[in-house]
Amino acid sequence: MDQPLHRSRRLGIADIAAVYGTEALHRRIAQLRASGQHYAAVAIEHEIRSGGAQDGTGG
Repeated sequence: MDQPLHRSRRLGIADIAAVYGTEALHRRIAQLRASGQHYAAVAIEHEIRSGGAQDGTGG
C-alpha cells in the first residue's frame, strides 16, 4: 500500500509564488480582505515585503 508523502517543512509564500506567481498571492490577499480576514491578509503582505516571495518577474 502506498504511504502518503511526508513533508519535512511547511509550504511558504516563496513556494506558492514559485508555483502560481505573485499575482495569485495578490488575488488571495484581496479575497481574504473581502471576507473580513484582514489579519491573514496582513500576514501574507508582511511575508511578501520581507522577501518571502520572489518569482523573478519583479513583482
